[in-house]
Amino acid sequence: MPLHVLHLATSFPSNPGNISGPFIHRLALAEISQGLLCTVLTPSSSRPATWPNNYIVRRFRYAPWSCQRLAQQPGGIPAALTGQPWLYCLLPPFLAGMGLSLIRLARQHDIIHAHWSVCGALAVLTQPIHQKPVVTTLRGSDVNITKKSRIFNLLHKKAMQKSIFIAGVSQAIATDLRRQHPGMSDKIRFVPNGVDDAFYALPTGRDHLAPSPFKLLFIGSLIPLKGLDVLLKALAWINSQASWTLTVVGDGPEKDHLKSLATDLGINTNIRFLGSISPDGIPQLMNDHHLLILPSYREGRPNVVLEAMAAALPVLATDIEGTRELTQHGQTGWLVPPGNVDALSGALDDLIGRKRNLAAAGLAGRQWMQKQGLTWENTAKLYSQMYAEAIRS
Repeated sequence: MPLHVLHLATSFPSNPGNISGPFIHRLALAEISQGLLCTVLTPSSSRPATWPNNYIVRRFRYAPWSCQRLAQQPGGIPAALTGQPWLYCLLPPFLAGMGLSLIRLARQHDIIHAHWSVCGALAVLTQPIHQKPVVTTLRGSDVNITKKSRIFNLLHKKAMQKSIFIAGVSQAIATDLRRQHPGMSDKIRFVPNGVDDAFYALPTGRDHLAPSPFKLLFIGSLIPLKGLDVLLKALAWINSQASWTLTVVGDGPEKDHLKSLATDLGINTNIRFLGSISPDGIPQLMNDHHLLILPSYREGRPNVVLEAMAAALPVLATDIEGTRELTQHGQTGWLVPPGNVDALSGALDDLIGRKRNLAAAGLAGRQWMQKQGLTWENTAKLYSQMYAEAIRS
C-alpha cells in the first residue's frame, strides 16, 4: 500500500505564478513521483483557489475572504504580523481552523509532515485525537521569530518536544537546534531543499549575453529583512563607469518605499521592478543575468541561492549563516557583511568592472551543487526514509 502523507503548511502557492512556499509544491510532486500519496493542508488566501489539480490541496477558512491576510503573503506570518499588528486578532481562529481541519484529514493519512514550528505545534497538540506520527521541518524564519515572541517560542518548544523527527533545511539550523536542545540530538536531521532540473540544464558562463550593461538580479520578498535598501544605496555609490541594470523580482510592503528610494538616489532608470513572476520563469531569468545579489540580514537556507548556483549564475550575498554554508567566498561567489553599504558597493565595483572571474565562480557553484546531489528527487528520498522510520517508531 502506498504511504499517505499529509503536508501541513502556512504558505503554499495559490496559482502557478504565486511564490508562497513553492518548495512544498515541488517536494509533493517529487514524493508523488516516487509512489507516495500526498495531500496539502494550508490556509486560504484573500480569494478562492483551485490550483493545483494533480494532487489534493485543502484550504481552510479562518476569516472573511478580504481579511485572510495572515498567511500566503510575502514574508509569511512573521512579516504580516510585523506590518499589520491587528492580524494578531486572527491567530485564534487561524489556529482553530487549522487544528479542526487537521483532525478531520489526519485519519485518512499515515503521517503528518508539518512545515514550520507553528504547524508542528498544532500537529502534536492535536495528536491525542488523530494518533498520527508527526515530522516537522524548520526553515529559518520560524526559528528566528521564537527569539522575539513568547507565543511562538512556546509553540516552537512544543513542536520540538513531541515531533518524532525535526528536519532543519540547513546545517546551521540543525547545529543550532542540537546546541539548544542537546537531549534531542538523535531526532534532529539535516534535510536540504532540492532544485529543479531546469536550473542544471542552463548553459554555463554568460557568453550569450551582451557584455554591457552588466545585469544584476534580485529575487525575494520586498520586506526589510531582505536588505534591498542597502543594495540600492550601494549601487548609488559605486565608482565603476561601466553601465549596469538591476532587475527586482518579488513583491511586498516595501515596494513603494524602495521605488521612492531609487528615485531619490537617482538610479531609478537603471532598475526594473517586475513584481512576482512564476517560479517556472526563474530559470530563464537567471540565464539572462550576470549576477544574483542577496543582501539579506537573515536567511534559513535560501532556495534562490541554490537555484542560482545550479544555474551556474555567480552569487554576491551577505555573510550570514544561511548563505555561508552555500557560497564559498572567492570560489563559488562572494560574501559581504550584512547592512554594510561600503563593503557591498566595493564588491559591486569589482564585479561590474569585471575584476573577478564570474564564469569560474558560476561553474564552481554548479559543480558543488551536483556533488551535493541537491535535487528534489533526492530530498524526497530522504523524507521517505524518515517517514518510514517515524512510522516504525
